[in-house]
Amino acid sequence: MNLSEYRKNIYEYLVTKMNDIAPNLTSLIGEMVGAQLISNAGSLSNLAKLPSSSLQILGAEKLSFVIVLILKQ
Repeated sequence: MNLSEYRKNIYEYLVTKMNDIAPNLTSLIGEMVGAQLISNAGSLSNLAKLPSSSLQILGAEKLSFVIVLILKQ
């Protein structure tokens, strides 16, 4: 199986699981961003318990990490 087919299969799996587990989150922000938020929060339960102001912090931490990686190049 080549890499593009593998990536496509993983994406299809992610779409299916996100629609099953968190359909409202998926419809609001998409599969990829929703999965990243769940991952950063630790679990779907932890994400649900966070105040809305913490969501911005989760996104900002990732953005600052990406900026550091870009600046190091």
